[in-house]
Amino acid sequence: MCMRLLALLPLLLAALAGCGPATPTAQAPTLAPVGSPPLAATQAPVATATPQPATATPQPATATPQPATATPQPATAVPAVSARAGGPPVRLVIPAIDLDRSLIAVGLDRNRVPVVPNHDIGWYNLSAEPGQGENIVLWGHVLRFRSTPNIPAPFARLKELEVGAPLTLYSADGTAHAYVVVEKVLATPDQVKYILPQGRELVTMVSCIGDKVVVDGSVEMTHRLITIAAPAGT
Repeated sequence: MCMRLLALLPLLLAALAGCGPATPTAQAPTLAPVGSPPLAATQAPVATATPQPATATPQPATATPQPATATPQPATAVPAVSARAGGPPVRLVIPAIDLDRSLIAVGLDRNRVPVVPNHDIGWYNLSAEPGQGENIVLWGHVLRFRSTPNIPAPFARLKELEVGAPLTLYSADGTAHAYVVVEKVLATPDQVKYILPQGRELVTMVSCIGDKVVVDGSVEMTHRLITIAAPAGT
């Protein structure tokens, strides 16, 4: 899944770029590239064995008897996470910005380009589901379409969220999963780590930020807003 997400993110970010009319603005600051070159491997010192004496200390002829049976030890295996903890997310509620929207499961079109709904929030169906302990990726537009100016964009107010704001995802089985915003990042198209598996449960919401820069007569969206939430109480 990692390699597939890695290859698809530039296409996703390009898909999010086409929202709203072109208005020249100042370019957003550039973030430092994610990651760094791997460190060179350090040569481990060769261990030198210390010579042992030719004769060992004599051991007693008899040993202390051991009990015939050992005390049973508890099993240490960690149970695997269910493939479907409660089903996919179907509803997102964020009280701080009056957002209460159903989610649409989206994947790839026939050209292998991620599908971004015009007027709805999409849950990327190659990411995790609530309760699976991994990264749940949502995305949506911030600006209205010129062809449908009366329909508000689903993530129009996402930039207003502050760290600490609560949100709730509802699974298909009706289970409510509470999260809290923990980080907001401006990311460039090459910063792909945010939509990859993270080894822990997160909700990662991807949106454009409404900044548009006209370059050689075309409109470019320089950055994306990445809003990350973690399970409440963690």
